[in-house]
Amino acid sequence: MTGQRGAATPPEDARRGVGERVTVPVTLSPEEAARDLAPRLRALAKEAAGASSMCEAAPAGVPVVTIDGYSGSGKSTLAAALERQLEGWQILHLDDWYPGWDGLAEGTRVARAIAHDLRAGRPSSYVTWDWEASAPGHAVRVPLAPAIIEGCGALEAEADLSVWIADPGEEERRSRAIARDGQTYAPHWQRWAQQDLGRPVK
Repeated sequence: MTGQRGAATPPEDARRGVGERVTVPVTLSPEEAARDLAPRLRALAKEAAGASSMCEAAPAGVPVVTIDGYSGSGKSTLAAALERQLEGWQILHLDDWYPGWDGLAEGTRVARAIAHDLRAGRPSSYVTWDWEASAPGHAVRVPLAPAIIEGCGALEAEADLSVWIADPGEEERRSRAIARDGQTYAPHWQRWAQQDLGRPVK
């Protein structure tokens, strides 16, 4: 929501062909951002439903929205706020399938594959990661329904709308992440940050 405080506007680097990209500034709370974004998501779902009713030969794709930002920036909080305002949308978390603390790149690949399937009119799937056992978990089917994909790396998936959450600063992000995940995350903060901060986000 680059621009005035309560408005979402696409920055100049919005990518053509995959929908626009907006930035949520640090001055906007998750609830405020969700109220601003929800009408856009409803419009995307309505447009997709209209296209589906006109094309009976093959399943029409569904809209995909991605939410990205550095660890602790508030991605899952914004996704939860949107979920409270929307009906018929599923929330997918990259945290559910990153294959461990060194798995940001692979988690991003899975997000790209899921988004591609859904936008092409196909259900998808992923394999969860058991963080306690540090091993793959079970397969999860992703139904053909509008989806919000949130997590570090989500921005690389093709989407109808991409949301980037502005960086509130490392100290604030680390405080939030530790408060959320406890001391489980603390020993791995720098390990994850090397992957997170080193990826292209433009």
